[in-house]
Amino acid sequence: MRRIIPLLLVFAACASVPSPRGGEGQGEGQQTTCNPGHTILNATLWVQSSAEFRAASTQTFAAARRALDEALADRTRTGAIEETNADPDQPPAIVTDVDETVLDNTPFEARVIQAGKTYDSATWKVWTAEGAAPAMPGALEFLQYARSRGVTVFYVTNRDEDERPGTQANLQRLGFPLDAKGENLLLRTDPKVSDKSPRRKQVADRYRLLLLLGDDFNDFANVREASWEQRDALVREKESWWGSRWFMLPNPMYGSWERAAIGSGGTPCEQAERKVRALKR
Repeated sequence: MRRIIPLLLVFAACASVPSPRGGEGQGEGQQTTCNPGHTILNATLWVQSSAEFRAASTQTFAAARRALDEALADRTRTGAIEETNADPDQPPAIVTDVDETVLDNTPFEARVIQAGKTYDSATWKVWTAEGAAPAMPGALEFLQYARSRGVTVFYVTNRDEDERPGTQANLQRLGFPLDAKGENLLLRTDPKVSDKSPRRKQVADRYRLLLLLGDDFNDFANVREASWEQRDALVREKESWWGSRWFMLPNPMYGSWERAAIGSGGTPCEQAERKVRALKR
């Protein structure tokens, strides 16, 4: 899941620098260049600093807690496309994403912004190895409550398997429900495969899967190659599930929606230009 850009940041991302020849239409001796890091600046600052984001995150987990109580009271309820068994005697479980759902990676975003980037895999590996991400507002309290109700929590994340030690240490340090061997932490074993559906099915085969939580549509269904229209149609099809079985956290920094909106490829600054052109007015 990587990257985003609000409209105003297209302009904030650009800084005037001296031009060796000058530039017609840009002012004598000036040309405009783009700082890739600035393309996620506003979004990162909002997630990291705003009361509005904290309220939205807290609100989401509060709603999930009420929905969990309802699902436990109704032994016929399930909450995942991959759940086809619906055996009321199966033990209850929920599936949650990790990044920007239970762990807050805005300190990492700050690092790459200050380095003039939007993402760097080597820097990311250093960050996850540190195990220093704080918890998302409301996440810890909700997952601890789920455990107290006898619900098993599974973390389905596209962090790679070599990131397991730092990820486990991070979750354990914060007090998130994690078994001793980390068997409820389901990471990506193949870096080329981002589809989480098989891992959700792995849980659904053994548990009554009640709720899903994430910050990207792919945390609920495999829509990586879907068009904007197909994604929107699925939102409408599952309208009754949002807020009752599926819970989406706001993430304006990056996500799979970008591919649907503007396609893939290009530098962050080229993507920013395509986002401006994609706006409706």
